[in-house]
Amino acid sequence: MTSFVSISLILIALIASVRAHSWIDVLYATDPLDGNIISTGYIRNYQGHYDDAETYELLNPTLSTSLCKADQQTPAYSTEYPMLTARPGDNITAQYDENGHVTVDRLAPDYKPHPGHYVWLWAHEPGAQLTTVQDMLNVSNVFAGPFNFDDGRCAVSDNNIYGRTAQPCRGTFFLPDSIAPGVYNIVWAWHFPKIPACEPGAPQEFYTSCLDINIIE
Repeated sequence: MTSFVSISLILIALIASVRAHSWIDVLYATDPLDGNIISTGYIRNYQGHYDDAETYELLNPTLSTSLCKADQQTPAYSTEYPMLTARPGDNITAQYDENGHVTVDRLAPDYKPHPGHYVWLWAHEPGAQLTTVQDMLNVSNVFAGPFNFDDGRCAVSDNNIYGRTAQPCRGTFFLPDSIAPGVYNIVWAWHFPKIPACEPGAPQEFYTSCLDINIIE
């Protein structure tokens, strides 16, 4: 039976967590030699920096739960928010807001943030798609990571306990020199351990952003 203390911890954590969550806002392909930006791209069907439009929560998902938000299950881009184009060997840098999960949350039992970590998944072959949570849990689909959600610099505002200047979080991974040309499905999967896993009834909470990278020669 779940104890009163365990239930209380879960309720406290839910109350003390900020409501906004996180997603990938923009990606850059940069030259590995000089760091110059080669191209800029976005997640599928990006609408702008809007929580309701971009957040996709997977709470206690099953293996068959869709890995991508309904409007991100197939490639969809616009002139304003295009697909990212990159070359073999390029660096890919993604930008996202911490939205308080690094500098604001006060979560039980230690009343500190629990920002968790994320991985980059890929579908291995041009045109292949990652579709369900089962694909996320398949370690062979991990392209890069895990990485700490907190990049050590980001903050949602200048008013924070770390003395940081407000700025987005950034994370970088590298395309192998041997990757073949084509359009690859990529998924950013963030595990947000809001409630400690040791607590009975603690939920499994994930967020994803789904995108594509067009690899050119």
